[in-house]
Amino acid sequence: MPRLPSLLLLLGLLTLLVRPTSAADLAREFTWIDVGQGSALLVRDADIAVMIDAGPPASAEAIIAALDRAGVTRVDLWILTHHDADHIGGLARALAGHDGRLGTDDDLEVDAFWDRGLEAAPSTGVFASYRAAVGDRRAGVGPGAMWSKGQVEIAVVDTGPLAPDAPENHRGLALCVTLGRATLLAPGDLPAQRVAAAALACGPVDLFWVAHHGGRDGISAEVVTAIGAATAVISAGMDNPYCHPDPAVLARLGGRRVLITGAAGIDPEGACPPLAPALGPEHVVVGDSVVVPVDP
Repeated sequence: MPRLPSLLLLLGLLTLLVRPTSAADLAREFTWIDVGQGSALLVRDADIAVMIDAGPPASAEAIIAALDRAGVTRVDLWILTHHDADHIGGLARALAGHDGRLGTDDDLEVDAFWDRGLEAAPSTGVFASYRAAVGDRRAGVGPGAMWSKGQVEIAVVDTGPLAPDAPENHRGLALCVTLGRATLLAPGDLPAQRVAAAALACGPVDLFWVAHHGGRDGISAEVVTAIGAATAVISAGMDNPYCHPDPAVLARLGGRRVLITGAAGIDPEGACPPLAPALGPEHVVVGDSVVVPVDP
C-alpha cells in the first residue's frame, strides 16, 4: 500500500512534491496542513499568505507549527468556507500564537477574514469563539467576490440556488484559487451537485480539493468530468470514525494522482472497510501534510 513516500512528479504546470513538513524551502506552494479530521490550507507566494479553513479545535498547534515552518508571521486573508467546527475550530487558538493568549505580542496578524455570512449560523461554542476572535475584521462574501495580491488570485464561484432550510455544508463557499500558473478548486464540504456547478464556474483546474474529506456525497460523474485530469487532494484524519475517504470516491477519481493527508481503513481490524483494495499506485496516503510547490 502506498504510504509516506517522497516523490517528485512533473505534471504539466505543477511540480508535485509530497514530503514531511519539516522542509519549507520553496516559496510558492499549496500546503494542506495535517489537522486530522478537518481542513486547513496555506497558500503561499513569497511573503504573501492566504489560509483557507482552520481545522477542528485540536488542530491549532499544527497550524501554528505549519506557519512557523513556512516563515509566515502575517496572513493576508483567512477564508472560512463554512461554520462547522472542523473548518473553524482551530482559528481562535491559532490567532493567539504560542502563548495561547489573545491580545499579546505573539498574536498572529491577519489582515482580513472572509466567511459565508451569518445567515442561519450555528449556535455553538466553537462558532461563538470564532466570532469573538475575529471581531469586526470579518466580511461575509458570496459568488463574485474576488481577491488578488502578487501571484495569488481567489474568486468565490457560484454553486447554484440555495434552499432557505439548507444545511450548513450546502451553504459553504466554493473557491477558485490561482497561484502562479496553477489553479485549484476548493469546494469545502459542498454536496456533489453544488461541486459540479462550482467546477463549471471555475473552469479548467490543475488541482481539485475533494469535497467533504473524501465523503461519497461530495463527488459524482459530473464532478469528475468537470475537473478533467486534475490531481486530487483529500484532507482527512488517520483512523477517522467517518471512514473517509470512501473507497468509492477513489474509484470515481479513476487514474488521477490522489494525495491524502490521512485515511480510515488503514487498520484491517478497524471499524471502517479496509482501504487497501481501493488504493492504486496513483494514490498516496501521506500521513502528514501535503505540500504542492508550483513552478514559477
